[in-house]
Amino acid sequence: MIPNRQKLYVKVAVAIAVGAFLAAVVACLYFFWDARETKLREVKNQLGQIALTVQKTASVALYVKDVELGKEIVEGLEVNDLVAGALLTADSGDWVSSRGFVADDVLQVLEFDIPHPFFAGEVLGKLRLLPNNEYIQSRATEVALKQAWMLVLQSALIALLVSLLVHKTLTAPLNRLTSNFENIKPGDNNPLSVPKYHAQDEIGSLVRGINQLVANLNQSIEKERSLRQRTELLERKFRLIFERASAGICLIDPGNHVLVANEAFQRLCGTESIDNQPALSHWFEEEAELARFFDELRGNANLNHVEMELQLRSQQSDQLKWVHCLFSKVEDSTQTLIEVMMYDITERTYRERMIRFEAEHDPLTQLKNRRSGERLLVDMMRKADQTRTLMGVLLIDLDKFKPVNDIYGHEAGDSVLKTVAERLVKLAGKGITIRWGGDEFLIGIPDVDEDYNKLRQLAQEILVQISRPVAIRGSLSCEVGASVGIAIYPHHGHTLEALLEAADVAMYEVKEQGRGSFRIGRISSGAA
Repeated sequence: MIPNRQKLYVKVAVAIAVGAFLAAVVACLYFFWDARETKLREVKNQLGQIALTVQKTASVALYVKDVELGKEIVEGLEVNDLVAGALLTADSGDWVSSRGFVADDVLQVLEFDIPHPFFAGEVLGKLRLLPNNEYIQSRATEVALKQAWMLVLQSALIALLVSLLVHKTLTAPLNRLTSNFENIKPGDNNPLSVPKYHAQDEIGSLVRGINQLVANLNQSIEKERSLRQRTELLERKFRLIFERASAGICLIDPGNHVLVANEAFQRLCGTESIDNQPALSHWFEEEAELARFFDELRGNANLNHVEMELQLRSQQSDQLKWVHCLFSKVEDSTQTLIEVMMYDITERTYRERMIRFEAEHDPLTQLKNRRSGERLLVDMMRKADQTRTLMGVLLIDLDKFKPVNDIYGHEAGDSVLKTVAERLVKLAGKGITIRWGGDEFLIGIPDVDEDYNKLRQLAQEILVQISRPVAIRGSLSCEVGASVGIAIYPHHGHTLEALLEAADVAMYEVKEQGRGSFRIGRISSGAA
């Protein structure tokens, strides 16, 4: 609400009144002085006309020296309100004067020539008139004041009329326009109406401009409202995704500390709060590697998304969790953040490991099966080539195993195989123990010495350990033996097939010679 003293029409009226007052004062002073001077000039002219009316009579009086006539003339002049006194002078000096003529102020006396009545151009004397200045000033002042007051009244009427016109044509429409404008609500499509008789003037242009501005503002408000609704909808969706997602989601700062995380992330990490927690890399078994990876991800402009599987240390359990992580770089104007999405793949990883283990191992003895064992032997041969060392294989075939199955049953035979496998694993040390098939086992040994003493000692120990009794049921036990064929890479072959064939030949030679012993394969002419 605008106070009355601040309203435009009040200000305009006050400005017009003050301006009119000052103009009236100046004008009054000027017209007062001008009217007064004009009146004085008129009085002077009237005195000249009065002197002219008595000029002939005064001429006769001076010519005949008629004092009485002269006295009558000057007394008659003094009767006029404009004349304070009169004096007729002759060549000899003052001749006759009225009672009121007192020549104290010579400068105020008006003097007129009295011509000769018969000779033109000859002057008999002077008529001196003393103006009634008090009366003249009073009349001049009275007339000037009347004009001044008329001017004041005229100025006041003009100011009032101008104020009314300004209020009617300008301030009142603006006042109504202001009130209507204050009632406009953002978003309402109610344009202002143009005041009557103002369609073509500045007020009409102002109203149209305001309506256009309000229309543009409403469009902007509508766009902003629509954008805000869409943003709020997206925000709710993203919040729902963030809060209800099954994946753990977090955002880490340049120091690798967690800035924000959803509930799934906290459940996955086994923590109730992310405050005062160490850097995210400390939460993983691959701590050092992960810290270096974060630095690389931030520093490499071509690296934006990276997936990897890591082992997460849960804060509520000593058991590690396998998590699949997707790291994405998030750039803003001041820093580089990293978004992390984690999925718990522990069960899947263990299941895959179990499947892989079952695919690579013998289900009875838990030793490597032949297929996976062959890959390991090939790798061992490749390492031997790289290190220029020898690698040996011991092919072990159990003796007297078939009677165990026939006499005690397959369960007893399985117990014998498992026991032998356990003993061979202990003997193999860093070597590879493989169930080669049926009652055959194979051990791969790296870093074999040139004299094969290491293999001979191992073969001898194998024979001893396998010949020890094997408990098969309660106090019941049985005994088996073994025949061992040995081959050394690359002395007995440059391929795995050749190496195995050399070991197999050596093993069958042992069997042919009575079993229970070992033999190193023969070096063929194309080998070594």
